[in-house]
Amino acid sequence: MQRKKAKISLLQRWERYLSPTIFVLLILYQSPIHSETNQNFKVEHWEDAQNTFALKDIQTKAASNTLNRENFFNFGFSKSAHWFRLTELPKNKDILVIQAHNIDQVDFFIPNTRGEYILKRSGSSIPMSERDSQHRAFIVSVGDLPENASIFIKMKSDISLQFGVSFQNFQELFADDYQSQWLYGLFFGFIFLIFLYNLAIAVVVRDINYFYYVGYVFFFAFGQLSLLGFFQYFFVPEHPHLMKVGIPFFFSGSIGLFALFTSNFLKLKKRMPIAFRMTKVFWVASILNMIFALMGQVYFSAQFVTWEVLVFSIFIISIIIIGFRRRIRNFYYFAAAFLILMLACFVYGILKLFPIGSNTFIEEMLFPVASLADITLFSFALADRIQLLRLDKDRALKQLERHEKERQISRDILMQSLPKTIPQIHNLNIQLFIQPMKQVGGDFYEFYSPNKSELGTLLCDVSGHGIPASLISAMGKVAYSTQKENLFSPKRVLEGMNSVLYGNCTPQYLTAAYVYLNTQTSVWRFGRAGHPSLYLQRASGEIIKVHPKGKIIGAFPHLQFEEISYPMESGDRVLILTDGVTEAFNPLEEMFGETRVMDFMIKMRKLPAIEFKKGLVHNLEQYTKKSLKEWEDDITFILLSLE
Repeated sequence: MQRKKAKISLLQRWERYLSPTIFVLLILYQSPIHSETNQNFKVEHWEDAQNTFALKDIQTKAASNTLNRENFFNFGFSKSAHWFRLTELPKNKDILVIQAHNIDQVDFFIPNTRGEYILKRSGSSIPMSERDSQHRAFIVSVGDLPENASIFIKMKSDISLQFGVSFQNFQELFADDYQSQWLYGLFFGFIFLIFLYNLAIAVVVRDINYFYYVGYVFFFAFGQLSLLGFFQYFFVPEHPHLMKVGIPFFFSGSIGLFALFTSNFLKLKKRMPIAFRMTKVFWVASILNMIFALMGQVYFSAQFVTWEVLVFSIFIISIIIIGFRRRIRNFYYFAAAFLILMLACFVYGILKLFPIGSNTFIEEMLFPVASLADITLFSFALADRIQLLRLDKDRALKQLERHEKERQISRDILMQSLPKTIPQIHNLNIQLFIQPMKQVGGDFYEFYSPNKSELGTLLCDVSGHGIPASLISAMGKVAYSTQKENLFSPKRVLEGMNSVLYGNCTPQYLTAAYVYLNTQTSVWRFGRAGHPSLYLQRASGEIIKVHPKGKIIGAFPHLQFEEISYPMESGDRVLILTDGVTEAFNPLEEMFGETRVMDFMIKMRKLPAIEFKKGLVHNLEQYTKKSLKEWEDDITFILLSLE
């Protein structure tokens, strides 16, 4: 029910968020940043493949083609120089505007009243201080032109040659600049806020996805500043070579970081291994292209990044489609945020690579509008994703609390099921220590004493922990309770327990150590089933490591166990323990081990049994540098001491 409500909430959010976003996009499209009205002047075009023509050559040559009074031109990537003649010029328009920002060379040949042509140089390769007008576009004042005058323009660029042409008066130019400053100011201001917001989140949550996304936003923003001419105008007005490098450098960086973001956000390494490897290819290609751009190979790097944008957009759209078909939730968020941007990238790549008709709005506003939608929708997507993650977290916490209660109940039941009293055997002191881990432990012990002279002591360690271990412990206790008639024989007790448990506790198992003593017959009998060794210490201090042969219980049928007997002597001590004692580690990852156990027994031989127990616990805590409650395994040992 909660998941259903979350899905309904998600749909309602998208209905609210998409509607105003689409509305804003339509308004922007209907309000282009520059005038798109058809001009009345005529444009003729020459292509100079060798870049050898001079003005006088153009004046005597027939035009290659007439561009039918268009006001936006797209020649794609071209190493040629391109000449244009503008005739039938409008009246009362004294400013000629080439609406572009990345054309290396723009030479204007303006006629004066004497019929002479005056060269006015502009272009992104010209420092701002040397231009006729310091503007991010390429503009010149044409003044009062003679009757039937013609204006010639020569252009050459390493970047794709796309531009608009218009004649304006001062008031129109001022109005365009005022509108563009407001729109671009809001756009870049919003980008800056998003950058700071995600940077703050990245620092707080330390999620690599946020760092990749912040890096992408940073490089994308500077790519936009370069593409729209603001980078040169505000940051490097006298260093045009940096302006030329900016577009391929920053956009390559943004693609590389977006590829890493995509790979991590969508977990492509696990879900789509081939796509994951492709993102690494895009990352390496982007780094190499950034190096080419810094080396001055602008024509190559600009073409490369344009092809990369086109191929990358197809790649992203493809994995979105695959994710949709597999119904992976992360892909829905990703698509909602970035599908518009990827479609814009595809259109951008086509327009830059091929001479297809376009307009100023698409040239200047395609990326800003798409990226604005991308950033806005991604913020909403993150908000919804965080909301669902919060619901998942709350549900997981409740489930964890429920499991914790179940474990605590199982732990309490197990502890309550352990013997409450220690049997009273003539001249025998029994000391017991058990410390289960935080979860339900797997250690348990049992005593059986039919009289004051006989005692059977069982210590078991179940594989694993938690509720399954507690269930096997309960089964082990039941299996032991069926072996009371075999009290005197460790071999029979362990074999009988295995016959009961085999096939009923798979895949888990238990290890066991069993000791039988009889003070009347003065005998010790030992048996072991995959358990750590037992230790018999004589009054003299001599330690006998008792290690009867025997495999784990519950994993194999028809097991045979070895039984070892020793005569009982006054002052004997027997130590039975689980591997939680011998496998205790210190901070250097060194194990406590059997040697330290025996060394401790020798040093503490003369201590009373109760002090022996306290001393061993203290010794373990000192060795591991932490309290027993912090250990990762159960700690259990039993000391049988003859007075």
